[in-house]
Amino acid sequence: MAKQRTTHDPQQFVNTATDRRQLQLAVQLALPTNVHVLARNFARSSASSYWLLMIRQPQSNVPRFLTLRIADHLLWLSNHDQLAISWRAGDFAGIQQTLRHQLTAETLQQYSYQLSTADIITLRLILHLEQYQLIWLIQLAPDIAKSYKNQRLDLHDDFSHAKLLLGNMNNSSLQLVPVKQPAFQSRLGQCFGRNLLFSQFTSHRLLRLLPTNQWIRPLLAELPPTPNLEQQLSGAYGTDFVRIYVEAIRQQSRLQALSS
Repeated sequence: MAKQRTTHDPQQFVNTATDRRQLQLAVQLALPTNVHVLARNFARSSASSYWLLMIRQPQSNVPRFLTLRIADHLLWLSNHDQLAISWRAGDFAGIQQTLRHQLTAETLQQYSYQLSTADIITLRLILHLEQYQLIWLIQLAPDIAKSYKNQRLDLHDDFSHAKLLLGNMNNSSLQLVPVKQPAFQSRLGQCFGRNLLFSQFTSHRLLRLLPTNQWIRPLLAELPPTPNLEQQLSGAYGTDFVRIYVEAIRQQSRLQALSS
């Protein structure tokens, strides 16, 4: 059972623009010289923040990335690809000191990741589908859905065995297409665990997975282009997988044309 979220004292950390600037300065001052912030986002209702760090390595032209989470409560996801750092909300000097101590070369190597070609084309597909207002959803087990974020979701066990669906971004009950592709679903869970996707709970035990655009776009800008995207997706996930999402795009285009 995940730790219950706490109610924050507004005098301790009110999440104002000033607070965010102070936290960003603390993070930047703590980073090693070969690491910089590529993107970040702040939770609206808590003292949590997420940071996409890019690591340059002298011996390699291929960058590594690291998802850093700074929060005062546990993340509800298990088996996530994130370096989670606890802090006392509003203690900017303390978090700077903690980060300087934690962000060693060994830790950066342990928690950072490189993106494979399959990772890159998966992210490009997610953005491509979003243009047609299509997103991925999973159907949660009843106990996890009922407890909201107070029960942990294991990205290896729970996520990989959940029902995967492709559906409308704005209406989760419209045009839900079941998709069975274990390799893609596993990679989707990995994206979620890296904060490249964020979630929203809906009715019918569905969890909407929306692209974290302010992370994905600058990340992809640092990586080589992927021509012949459909062909590469077919090679990675099969022609049936491509056929399903292409048909979903066609149906969505028809619905948009009828409503315009």
